[in-house]
Amino acid sequence: MLRRLSRFLWPAGCAVLIAAFVAMVARFYHPVYGFTSLLQFDATNEATMLPEVRDRPVYIDHRQGGYDGLYYAQLACHPSLRDPALGPAMDGNLVYRARRILVSGLAWALALGNPAWAIDIYSLVNPVCWLALAGLVFTLFPPRSAHDVIAWAGLLFSAGALASVRLALTDLPALLLITGAVVAVQRGRLNGAAALLAAAGLTRETSLLAAPALAGGTWRENLRRGLILAVPLALWLLYIRIVVGPGNQGWGAFDWPGARLVEKWRVSLAALHQPDSAMLAWTTLLALFALTVQAAWLLARPQASNRWWRLGIGYAALLLLLGSGVWEGNPGAAARVLLPLNLAFNLLAPRSRAGLVLLILGNLTVPAGLLQLNSLPNDGVELAAGRAGSTTVLVQTLSGWSGVERDADNFWAWSSGDAVLVVRARPAGTALGLAFHLRSLAPRTVAVSQGGHKLWRGKIGPGWQAVSLACTDGEIRFHTDTPPVAEGPQPGARALAFCIERVTLSGIRSTPATNTAPSAR
Repeated sequence: MLRRLSRFLWPAGCAVLIAAFVAMVARFYHPVYGFTSLLQFDATNEATMLPEVRDRPVYIDHRQGGYDGLYYAQLACHPSLRDPALGPAMDGNLVYRARRILVSGLAWALALGNPAWAIDIYSLVNPVCWLALAGLVFTLFPPRSAHDVIAWAGLLFSAGALASVRLALTDLPALLLITGAVVAVQRGRLNGAAALLAAAGLTRETSLLAAPALAGGTWRENLRRGLILAVPLALWLLYIRIVVGPGNQGWGAFDWPGARLVEKWRVSLAALHQPDSAMLAWTTLLALFALTVQAAWLLARPQASNRWWRLGIGYAALLLLLGSGVWEGNPGAAARVLLPLNLAFNLLAPRSRAGLVLLILGNLTVPAGLLQLNSLPNDGVELAAGRAGSTTVLVQTLSGWSGVERDADNFWAWSSGDAVLVVRARPAGTALGLAFHLRSLAPRTVAVSQGGHKLWRGKIGPGWQAVSLACTDGEIRFHTDTPPVAEGPQPGARALAFCIERVTLSGIRSTPATNTAPSAR
C-alpha cells in the first residue's frame, strides 16, 4: 500500500513544483510591459536602447542595474547585426554578445521579423526552456524516490537555472540543448547529438566543453562529429568579424586556477558579518559550498568511461579558471555558467543514504535560486497599470510622495503634503475611471483635481476612505491644508500627510486629446 502511494506522491510532488514555478513566473506579467521586466532594462540603458524597443515599450527598472538579457533581447530585433544602432545598444560589446546568437535568432524567426514580437518572445524563451528541461530530465530522474525528486528539483530550481529565467539569459537554453545531446548519444543518435551540441555552442560558447560526452567510435566518426560541433560556431564568428569587425573576446572572464574561487570563499564568509544582507550572504555561501562539492566530487571520482562524468569534468575544471567578474555578486554568474556540472553531479551521486546526503549538499544552490526568482521588480513610482485592447494606462507618483511601497498584492505611497500623480496613456486623451483608497494619521480634508477642475473632495482619517472619480491622462493633483505629522517618535521619522493605496482602473476608452478633465462622479 505504501509503495503504491509513493508511486503517486512523488510525481504529484513534481507536478506541484512545476505549478509553483509557473505561478512564480506569472507574477512578472505586467499589463503594459508584458514579461519584459525579466529583461532587466535599467535607466542607464534607456538612452541607447533600439528605437524598436522604445516603441514597444519595455519595463525600465530604475532601482537596479541592467543585465545581459537586455542585450540579447535587442539582438532578437536585428540578428543580422547590420543595424548601426546595435553597437551603442550593446554597451560597446556587440562582438562579445553576438556570439550567443541562437536564442535571439530563434525569437526573431518565430516573430516573423517583427521586432516588438521578437522582444516578447525572447522574454519567455527561458520559462519555456525550463518546462521543456523539466520534461527531459524526467527521463533521467523518473520520480520514483526521494533521490530522483531531489536530483530533478535541485537542478531545475538551482541558482543557475532560476537566474537564467529571472534575467532572460542563454544558460538555461544551452543546458537544454546539452542535455538533449547527451540523451541522444545514449539512444544511439550520434549525429543528431552533435547537431544539438553545435546549436548549444551558438547559444553559449562554453557549451562545447561538453564535447567529450559525445566521444566514441572510430577516429573518423569522432572527427566528423567534431566538425559538426565546431564549424557552425566558426562560421558565425567569421561572419561577426566581417560584419562588425574586431572586438572584446571576453578573456577577462578567466584567471589563474583557483585564485578567484579562494577569493569568493573569503568574500562570502566575510559577508556573514553584515546583518543588513544576511539572507543574501547565507544563500550565496550555500551556493558556493554546493558548487565546490559538485566539482570536488567529479575531480575525486574519475569515471572516464561514463559520458555524464565526461560532460561534467570540463566544467569542474572551468570552475577553477573563472575570473572575478563571473564570481562577483550574490550568488554570481558562476552558478549559471556551471549548470552542466550540476546536471552531471546529480546523475553521478550514489544511490545510497550517504549518496542522498551528498546530493542534498551539492544542491544547496536552490535557496539562492528561489531568492532570485522571488525578487519582483518595483520601479518606486508605479501604483497601477491597465490595458484594454491597444490602449495602455500607467498611474505613477510624480512629486510629493515618499516612494511606492508594496507587499504581495498591493501598492501604496505616502505623501508629505500636496502631491501629484500622473496618468500616462497610449493613445493620448484616454478617458478612464480611477478608484483608490485614502487614509491619514490625523483627520484632514483632501481635494483632488485635474486641469483646474475638482474631481473629489472629502474628509479622511486613520480608516480607509474609498474614492472613485473620472479623469483623463495627465497630472492629478492632491491638496490638503493640514500639515503632515510624524509617523512615529523615533528620530528621523517621516512627516506624512496621507496615504494612497489599491489604485484600480476601469472604463478605459480612447477619446480625442483634451486639456480638461470630466467632472467628478
